[in-house]
Amino acid sequence: MNKLMKTVSLILTLCLLLSTLPLGAAQAEEAIDPNLSCTITLGNWPADTAPEAEKALFEGYKATMAKLYPNVTLVPDYYSYTLSNYVPMAKGGTAPSIFQPPFTDPQLLISQHLVGDVTDALEAYGVLDKFSPSYVEMLADENGRIYGLPRDGYVLGMHINIELFREAGLMDEAGLPLYPKTLQEMAEYGQIIREKTGKAGLVFPASETYGGWLFTNIAWNFGCVGESALEYQDEDGRWVCNFTSPECVAAMEFMRDLKWKYDILNADATTTDWAGAHSLLGTGEAAMNFAADDSVDQPTANKGLPVEDFALIPFPAGDAGRYALAGGTCYMFSPSITKDQGIALMAYLRIIGKLPFLDEAIIEGMRADYAAKRDRGAPVIPAISAWNDEEYNAAKQAIVDEFSNVDMRLYSDFFDSISEGTITLKSEEPVFAQQLYRELTAVIQRMITREGADVMKALQKAQDSFQEYLDDEINDY
Repeated sequence: MNKLMKTVSLILTLCLLLSTLPLGAAQAEEAIDPNLSCTITLGNWPADTAPEAEKALFEGYKATMAKLYPNVTLVPDYYSYTLSNYVPMAKGGTAPSIFQPPFTDPQLLISQHLVGDVTDALEAYGVLDKFSPSYVEMLADENGRIYGLPRDGYVLGMHINIELFREAGLMDEAGLPLYPKTLQEMAEYGQIIREKTGKAGLVFPASETYGGWLFTNIAWNFGCVGESALEYQDEDGRWVCNFTSPECVAAMEFMRDLKWKYDILNADATTTDWAGAHSLLGTGEAAMNFAADDSVDQPTANKGLPVEDFALIPFPAGDAGRYALAGGTCYMFSPSITKDQGIALMAYLRIIGKLPFLDEAIIEGMRADYAAKRDRGAPVIPAISAWNDEEYNAAKQAIVDEFSNVDMRLYSDFFDSISEGTITLKSEEPVFAQQLYRELTAVIQRMITREGADVMKALQKAQDSFQEYLDDEINDY
């Protein structure tokens, strides 16, 4: 832990030093209007309890902004977002100019006119046409107007412990794992792994809200999308829970079968959390884990699985198609921001490296980040870019290639499925997702602890409970 903290501190300190270097040519030209005058409140400012190096880094950003836009006032305003506390702030005019909600909430915030439009500001910076279509879908309204930018993101896939696949004889002639392309294959391969190694074929964290969260992605692949979505808004604008659709019932029956028919789950699933799932995979107690590209360091660097024994594959398809959750955190903006504030906010985001621009500081910061990943034994793999900018993405890829420590054949299908569009990226359920996950987790726990559990009865009970929650929290407004 001390070594890790030193590494993090080194990265932050290096970034701070780099932020004080002379600006590169592209950065020096960033002041679209040096006479711009406005005040913006920064809800993404570090908390008082944050490491000193992180706070110093943001002070460096603030100083750079002052040089380029001397008439723009930045007001640090640390804000920990939740939907319930943000709504009254937005309606009352007290929301920070910029804040950081999860990808569960943008479409609800946009539909309720609780966030500001930054389309014109993005266009002023020449990056509007470089926005990835996948992120436009998550952060735009039906007219294509954009209300947010990604801060960080991930796509859900599956982590694999190759050593267990090797022990189970699930390897091809090239020495690569015969990974499951479908959910049915996942169940069958998991069964083989259990029989051959005695280990869990699949680790499934079914505690708290984790189980329901992962189940939604399984359910989408069973057809719980569109008219059969787990929750939807009817023609009167009322939000409706739809857990008892034939598609959801089939998905939950499959979940039950993973325990009682195929017997591939970890024994302590109802008490396993997200960190525990990574630990079981990394220590060789389970062969597969639903997880994303942003957490590949968990079973490897954190739990000791060698990078050569680790793979990241696409989320297995169901009979209704192949869907994968695209999640993470984004930047969104107060509904009351003005045109000038929008320009200033984009300037600020450019300075902190969140727009597709390159300068010496940004490039060296990327290099420091990937060097640290390699040194601590985490896979150095490409990031999923929010921008369709060839120069920017090529520069990032060149740095990844410089520090690469993996066989990309163990990752290429995952990234190709996204770039080639063979998998449909989907954001989380649109309203009160955490409560939805909690209800579904309870159903999953019942399914995997009671062999004869009635799927429809359990889903009906969860549907009634969540519908009551929706009615109390949003339908009565």
